[in-house]
Amino acid sequence: MKRAFVLIIDDDQWLAMQFVRLLTKAGYNAEVAPNAIDGIDVIDKRRPDVIVLDMFMPGPNGLVLLHEIRSHSDLATIPIILCTNTASDIPHGDLSSYGIARILDKTTMHPVDIVAAVKKVLL
Repeated sequence: MKRAFVLIIDDDQWLAMQFVRLLTKAGYNAEVAPNAIDGIDVIDKRRPDVIVLDMFMPGPNGLVLLHEIRSHSDLATIPIILCTNTASDIPHGDLSSYGIARILDKTTMHPVDIVAAVKKVLL
């Protein structure tokens, strides 16, 4: 059985590597891109099954990347887990049009929450 590929786009390298460790242990393939530009490069080479996306990074932010991903019909169906320090500031209306399947707040979550979120969006 093919292991699902999770792309983590986040400039917080410590947290991103914790996510990789936990997701790998849970049976997923996981890779980190430290910014939106590198994230697009990874997406172009290997289509992820799920994207874990931070909103605020150096260079183009997560919102710019969301618009870029959604502008390509072949990428528009990739579920996105938004993982950000500003989750409480994001209106929790219908975010599905942006492909956001879940929102995790970095200030209150435990790193293991990422595994549960990935499992849920892949169901």
